[in-house]
Amino acid sequence: MRTVELTVPADRTDALLLELGAVEAASLQLQRGGSLHPPGDVVTMYVTNSKLGVIMRIADEFGLGDDEGVALSTSVPLSVVTPAFQRLTRETGATTWEELELSMSEDSTMTRDRTLVMLLAGLIAGVGIIADQLHTVIGAMVIAPGFQPFARIVLGLVTRSSAWRGGLVDVGRAYGALLLGAASAAALGLVFGADALDAGGSGYLDDAVLVEFWTTVSWTGVAVALAGALCGGILVSLNRTVLTAGVMVALALVPTAALVPMALIAGDPGLAGDAALRFALEVALVLAGITLMFAIKRRLDRRTTTD
Repeated sequence: MRTVELTVPADRTDALLLELGAVEAASLQLQRGGSLHPPGDVVTMYVTNSKLGVIMRIADEFGLGDDEGVALSTSVPLSVVTPAFQRLTRETGATTWEELELSMSEDSTMTRDRTLVMLLAGLIAGVGIIADQLHTVIGAMVIAPGFQPFARIVLGLVTRSSAWRGGLVDVGRAYGALLLGAASAAALGLVFGADALDAGGSGYLDDAVLVEFWTTVSWTGVAVALAGALCGGILVSLNRTVLTAGVMVALALVPTAALVPMALIAGDPGLAGDAALRFALEVALVLAGITLMFAIKRRLDRRTTTD
């Protein structure tokens, strides 16, 4: 369910209402002169998610986003009680490209706080690898907001917007901070007498078993990464980005990236190359999976079709 609010120039309101009247809505309200900036009338609708594409297409016809066109915002109501919409509990998960771009920007823009989180995630992952503690590395994978920046790159390319530039910048910031955190963990290990890739005596797995796992390319790793990427693309397209923490656990973006500086500090460039290769493969699968899901969404998007 969505609340859709449109601000339209007064001389175009009647024509817009004529188009919107054909859309099945729980409520259609008009406030003449209700908007001061931009000036115009305000139209408010309560519609099912499946009608979003139709409304966005109508808004496009009236110059959505243009200086003299329609301005639009969407929100999710906490509850709607109306006899006409008793089947709302079986709503679809449709969303618009504009909603996706806004939510991903909010979740993935590398502010100082989020960049610090990525740095700490790299530190935690590095310590977990040194100590051979799987739960510690998984914790780092959960807290690291490392999936959405890649999704923003694909979103910008698919919708031909500038979102890809912001995504590319934030990927660099995010994983740059993560590499620095992992390097700090390796340095701490050396200070306390532990090799950068050797257990410090507190692990419950065999020494370096995690290192071997995340520097090896296998069909199982590829299958899991591709499935995780596809799942991430679906969740993002449904605007369920809060669930992508689980996707980050399925993927190996955090540990493989962390292993690159750690292996270099340990004096093993060959291992660093293996980790970089595995990381590059994970990134490629992530981009491919998100691109496929977004392409399918664009194909099914009712905004680009006619009823």
